[in-house]
Amino acid sequence: MITRTEHIGFFSKLKGSLIGFLLSFVIILVALVVLAWNEHRTLKNHKGLVAAAEAVIGIDPEPVDPAHQGKLVYFSAEVSSSSPVMDNEFGLQRDALVIKRKVEMYQWRENERTEERQKIGGGTERVTTYTYEQRWDDDLVDSSRFEDASHRNPSSMPYESERFVAEDAMIGAYVANDAVLDALNDTALALGEAQGFPADFRLIDGNTLYRGSNHDRPQIGDVRIRFSEVPYQFASVIAEPSGNGLVPWVSPVGTSILLVEAGQVDAATVIENAQTANSVFGWVFRAGGVFAMFIAFTMMFAPLSAVAGVLPPLGRLVGKFAALAALVMALAIGGLTIALSWIVVRPLYAIAIVVAIVGVVAWWSRRKATPPPPPPAMTMSSPPPPPRG
Repeated sequence: MITRTEHIGFFSKLKGSLIGFLLSFVIILVALVVLAWNEHRTLKNHKGLVAAAEAVIGIDPEPVDPAHQGKLVYFSAEVSSSSPVMDNEFGLQRDALVIKRKVEMYQWRENERTEERQKIGGGTERVTTYTYEQRWDDDLVDSSRFEDASHRNPSSMPYESERFVAEDAMIGAYVANDAVLDALNDTALALGEAQGFPADFRLIDGNTLYRGSNHDRPQIGDVRIRFSEVPYQFASVIAEPSGNGLVPWVSPVGTSILLVEAGQVDAATVIENAQTANSVFGWVFRAGGVFAMFIAFTMMFAPLSAVAGVLPPLGRLVGKFAALAALVMALAIGGLTIALSWIVVRPLYAIAIVVAIVGVVAWWSRRKATPPPPPPAMTMSSPPPPPRG
């Protein structure tokens, strides 16, 4: 572990906060554009999928019928190939659609954690702690920039992770393109001792090759390679035939529709799953846009926090209020942007919501304005007659 301490003066801190203040306006503008665009994109994709549900027709996967050219079709068939797929470097040949080779090296990785402490006078003490861990990674970690020069990784990977695809994969009578193959499920590829593996690798389990002295106690530079395959299997497709190929169908609203799912899935379920994915992406973009605005408003209030930081307790208090204000403003402006975008792209829904709100407010106001009914009048009963003597 290595610790580095950096002292930042008041004016340097104020200068950085002013730069962030100017940059915050750019971030807010970009976030507003993304939020508005996302509502348009989500609705457009929704309408495109609704149109696909109305236009799709079920067909037999073979033979190719010229009458289906230019239409949106659905079919389910086995994806297979007449020739094996090969990884020549490792002597692998399989009757499958895809072989995936994943190469990992045991390496050092640097973790960085920074803490800031405000000092009297507006300055800041920034303490950065660097810690190191050993882990498997499929990317080469460049250790030349590490703070601690004693932690060094190899300069290259002996092999690269690769994907090998059968040249003539077909789904029914149609060519299985990458969209089809990428949607399929893979399984671990069982290796055999007789394979032509490099001499410095050994098999340590059913699908893993290892280079190193002890796979239970790996050392920096040890390498392991795992293989998986995409076997022949059924897939369900919604696309437009073009010759014996499959291309995206352009919907009436201009969206491209090419949907694939592994297994035998009916057309309605394929489209329903695509609608769900479209909705999830919509919420991801909304959350991302609001978070970007929160960061921007935090940067906008940074000069105020920097000035208040002359007295550390006051600076911390102002920082907390600034973060709360940034959150409220991000939620308010982000929500307003989404609402206005709805009015533009979904006017009927927006009008219905407004009418419903106005109706509820009017009903509530009228209910509050109507005086309650008067209480029932109390009748005086006559006193009982005096007792007879």
